[in-house]
Amino acid sequence: MTSQLDLDAGGTFRQTQRVFMGPSIGWVNAPITSILPVTAAGTTVIQLGNTLITVNVNGAVTLQLPKFKGNQAGAGGLPGTFIAIPIIIVDIGGFATANPITIFPGAGETIDGQASATLSSNYGAFTLQPDVINGGATLIQ
Repeated sequence: MTSQLDLDAGGTFRQTQRVFMGPSIGWVNAPITSILPVTAAGTTVIQLGNTLITVNVNGAVTLQLPKFKGNQAGAGGLPGTFIAIPIIIVDIGGFATANPITIFPGAGETIDGQASATLSSNYGAFTLQPDVINGGATLIQ
């Protein structure tokens, strides 16, 4: 897997668009789609800004989500942390029935009140909506 942090490596493309967050905050750059291909078994730590995670692995995969709660400084201090872009996780390889994909939320957070979520249907997908106020995520699909 290429680096999620080193944009010059060319493995993770981040296209942004400007989003208006009201008169107090103004315009903020938000990711449109940032695809992270997971092609190796094991644990993959997802960084903020990734919006589509494609899993094509015939083995055990664990995804560790970032913390979704916005920064304590508030939207005025760090407006980018209050952009709630959904994250889509897709089993494009069709291996999830035999090798379920386990998804863990950020430290101290939950996914729909649970400590983890499991994608266990071949070619299945989850869409997670971040909760930037309380932290964690809601499973919306």
